[in-house]
Amino acid sequence: MIAPPDGTRYSLPEQQTQLRWITERLQRLYQSWGYQPVEVPALERYDPLHPAAHKSFKLSDRDGEVLALRADFTPALARLIKASFPDQRPRRLQYTGKLWQAHADMARAREFTQVGLELVGVSNHRADAELIHLARESVREVGLAPRVEIGNPGVVRALFNLANVPEGERESLADAIHRKDQRTMLDLLEARPLAADLRRALLLVPDLYGDVQVLTAGRQAMPWPETVVELDRLEAVLSEFEDDSELLLDLGMARRLNYYTGVMFNAYTFDFGQPILGGGRYDGALLPYAAGFALGLERLLSALNGRGPGLRPPLLLSLDDAAARYFRAQGYAVERALYADLEAAREYARWRGSAYLLSPDGLVPIVADPPEQEALSALYQAYREGRHD
Repeated sequence: MIAPPDGTRYSLPEQQTQLRWITERLQRLYQSWGYQPVEVPALERYDPLHPAAHKSFKLSDRDGEVLALRADFTPALARLIKASFPDQRPRRLQYTGKLWQAHADMARAREFTQVGLELVGVSNHRADAELIHLARESVREVGLAPRVEIGNPGVVRALFNLANVPEGERESLADAIHRKDQRTMLDLLEARPLAADLRRALLLVPDLYGDVQVLTAGRQAMPWPETVVELDRLEAVLSEFEDDSELLLDLGMARRLNYYTGVMFNAYTFDFGQPILGGGRYDGALLPYAAGFALGLERLLSALNGRGPGLRPPLLLSLDDAAARYFRAQGYAVERALYADLEAAREYARWRGSAYLLSPDGLVPIVADPPEQEALSALYQAYREGRHD
């Protein structure tokens, strides 16, 4: 069969050109903020306690050790940090690479590429705000309009503690709150004896969504010290932004309640329903102090929907190797003709979409009204005269 395995796909030149353009822009953005690149192995020892163990592709080596393809970057990065940076000082790290998951995601993908950041060794509102800012700028960097939704699962966790919700019931109730599923919430709370104000707050929290005024509404609906502390954390993060117009608060964010310990966020763009990236603070889960986010490149490519740089054919096709070297040195892409016959080279240039043919006899336009004709003619004249500066 020539088709790739289910959940994988070929990446053609047009897609690969866009993926590399996205990756390079994001890497430059993160580098400008001091995030240093690292790489972790694609092959790991299988760990049944790994957060993504149930999704892992498992295999064994010749000694019988069970291994797994990398299914999640965060645990691998945590191991790298523990092994390489035991001083636990603040570190800014960025990464790019493939992940493999045996169970396909919503897009039916089992192989996909992520770019991400980790800011470790520090836990405060300035660090959280930096990551949210970079999440917003990541979307803007590729030409999309960002919208970042920010929450703090600590709000819901505090309500659960006040209401004495048993540990065994928290995950399903948190999931219903996160999905804003009022019907399921009512069913789960129906048999639970609760004070009226706590019941009201639990049913209201999924609707506390919007601009900074949501914090005022949250304090009115949830006036307990335990919840106010968590709302204050969100306010401290927002205070770091001069312009919060692209930020929205969602006090009902409660996904992975036992993992995220502080602020969490998702970034969106208009006319695309899925989050482009997501992340948050997970102190104590894998490292003492850590936060980060990850961005799926294939999903971002879908959001771009053809926008961004397309695949352009080389402007020049060449039968003259010396002239080709000269033009490449000037920054032009020059493809070497595969046919020595002039007419065959012309035909290939037309098929390839090149605007010029560099031959021993000169610079030959292939299309009507070719681009950059004056500049290229001047360069070719300089080349012929030996002025290669």
